[in-house]
Amino acid sequence: MTIMLRALFLFLFLIFSSQSAHSYQGALNRLTRHLLAQHDKNAPPDGAVIVTHEMELVHILNIDELKQSMRVLVYIVEEWTDPSLSWDPASFSGVNITWLPEHSIWVPDILVFNMLDHQDLLHSVRSPIKVYHTGRVWFSYPAIYSVMCTIGVAKFPFDDQTCRLRIASWGYPEGKLYINATRMPYLTHYSPNEEWALQSVNISSRHYEHEGTIVSEACYLVSVSRKPFYYLVSLVIPTYIICMLSVSGLFARFSTRHERQERFTLGVTSILSMAVLSVVVTEKVPHSSEEVPLLVTYFHFNMVIVTIATILTSSVMRVDTKGYTHDKSPPRWITSILLIRTHRWNRTQQANNGEIATKRQVRHLLAKQWGEVSRRMDYGLLLVFLLFISAPTVYLFYLCAVMDNMTPERVLLETRT
Repeated sequence: MTIMLRALFLFLFLIFSSQSAHSYQGALNRLTRHLLAQHDKNAPPDGAVIVTHEMELVHILNIDELKQSMRVLVYIVEEWTDPSLSWDPASFSGVNITWLPEHSIWVPDILVFNMLDHQDLLHSVRSPIKVYHTGRVWFSYPAIYSVMCTIGVAKFPFDDQTCRLRIASWGYPEGKLYINATRMPYLTHYSPNEEWALQSVNISSRHYEHEGTIVSEACYLVSVSRKPFYYLVSLVIPTYIICMLSVSGLFARFSTRHERQERFTLGVTSILSMAVLSVVVTEKVPHSSEEVPLLVTYFHFNMVIVTIATILTSSVMRVDTKGYTHDKSPPRWITSILLIRTHRWNRTQQANNGEIATKRQVRHLLAKQWGEVSRRMDYGLLLVFLLFISAPTVYLFYLCAVMDNMTPERVLLETRT
């Protein structure tokens, strides 16, 4: 008996649920026909329309320095009230929300004014619009925008960029369509970019005059900073190694004076290598006559240093050969600057004065003296030029460390809502 009662209750419940679902679906169909019959999709609502606009930044796809553009993936939410889409839920089985196709109702003509390209990701998908019984319309869609963005390259690759997405109506003035974008953009689904670190996303509302008409506009400001570590590893470190080896080779003491002439070839080769790296950087950044990228300045500085070092090698060569072409000892001011102890030379000269010194012995003594001068010059110039090429390299790594510590992207992602 108990089993039969349970089966009866289950049967009655299934019948009631089926009838309720059928009734609800029928109410939705009647509601859709009712709304489309009383609504004109070609006419905006009466009076001023206030559109609440929200944007969620999902991903920075690319920032093209040469084309001066930024490409982003965003989620857009637009809300407005249309009295012609309102109804009494009691007349439609308590239904207080429905969904209508985008092409069947009026939608504000809001677009990104400074866009270069636009890709509607729901173009081939039936994208419904949510409508509440109060006439409140809720429209959400993802899109990819390419927008114009002025790129400053003076601090490349330690540069910060700010790009704008200017949202406005194409045909309606501010008195008819007002864009209310006061809520700060959220980053719930944001995915970081490999090259750019997100600094902030801000919004400002304003209006401007276009062809004698005041138009409402919302401006989203996306601030980013470049992640410079890749450029330090792939360009700065190789350049520093080339310069260090070049300077070390130019003033090294492992070769004889006859082989010293080959050091000019080493210097020229190093200069050409840095010129190639400089071309790699200049092909990436905009060709501006007003700003020179910091990294290009770094390459040019190293090229100048290596060029000066190569030229000074000839001076060291001349000093090294003076012992074989001159009959005089090095001047005292040279030995004082190079911190050379001359008392050993004086004792050798006094010993030679006691006996008749041969011309060969005198030549050997002078060669030794001038050789010591050239040796001290090599060591001194080596230290000076290593310091000159190391200082800017250390400075670049310091900037990289400072930017890494100041990047608020981690904080933004941790506190996103």
